[in-house]
Amino acid sequence: LPKEFLVHFYHGSHESIHALLHKMKHEGWKFFKEENFMSKLIIVLEVPFTIARTLTVPAVDSEMYFKPFFVASCIGLPFWALYNTCKDNDMSKVGALSFTLCSVASLLLGLGTLALAPSKHPPLVKLGTSFPFGLAVTCLVSFVLAALWINFFATELVSLISFIGSITGIDDSILGLTVIAWGNSIGDFSSNMAMAKRGLGNVSMTASFAGPVFNILVGLGFGFLFYFDKKGKGSSTPVSLEKVTAVAFLGVILNGIILLLSGIVNRFHIPRSIGYVSIGLYAIVITISC
Repeated sequence: LPKEFLVHFYHGSHESIHALLHKMKHEGWKFFKEENFMSKLIIVLEVPFTIARTLTVPAVDSEMYFKPFFVASCIGLPFWALYNTCKDNDMSKVGALSFTLCSVASLLLGLGTLALAPSKHPPLVKLGTSFPFGLAVTCLVSFVLAALWINFFATELVSLISFIGSITGIDDSILGLTVIAWGNSIGDFSSNMAMAKRGLGNVSMTASFAGPVFNILVGLGFGFLFYFDKKGKGSSTPVSLEKVTAVAFLGVILNGIILLLSGIVNRFHIPRSIGYVSIGLYAIVITISC
């Protein structure tokens, strides 16, 4: 494949490898030969998922935009949406009518974007105003499609963790409190640390609480809806408050109370020592739960 094609491919589908792009532009395939075995393995294993994301999620960043991939993603996105909406994510259960409509939508989107989409930037479609309606719609669609990818990997991760728990005998709740929680929160942790290091303490603290609030309210809300829809058990189901959940719940409440009281006592300033208190409280929660 031409080097320029691969440059556009990676640049248009994976923002985190800009360093590799820079090396590829200036060194060709030499950069790949100089990578260690693990880096080469990760790059190779990532290619199928990168291709799949490129074919299902339209790029909306002007710097990442590449028209052939934009058209390809518009062709593939109806099938990705169909896969996520069909029963048990089993395409064999999709009816002929649904598949036909999906194919027609894919064809129309492909031909439409091929004929009308700009070559240098995503469609703006301002409709005589200064607001880019086309870009806004594309961003919204891309957000939903990207969320479907996150849901796909999250589902597989939960299945994998459950399998590991069955083999090792570790309770699923403990795995959720540790492995899944760490994996799910590492992105937020990195972002909050970066904002705190830049002196944006209020932003960092707000984001720290906003993430769990979204997960608890929206995540549990949709989780219950999907659960009842899949199980078909009516309007209620028996639940029990396990030790792990209760300890974690009390730990979050206690940490919130400590932060609130500390802010009031210190005239709405959080002292450095609160950081050690929160970390120590988390260690206690993990110790008691395990």
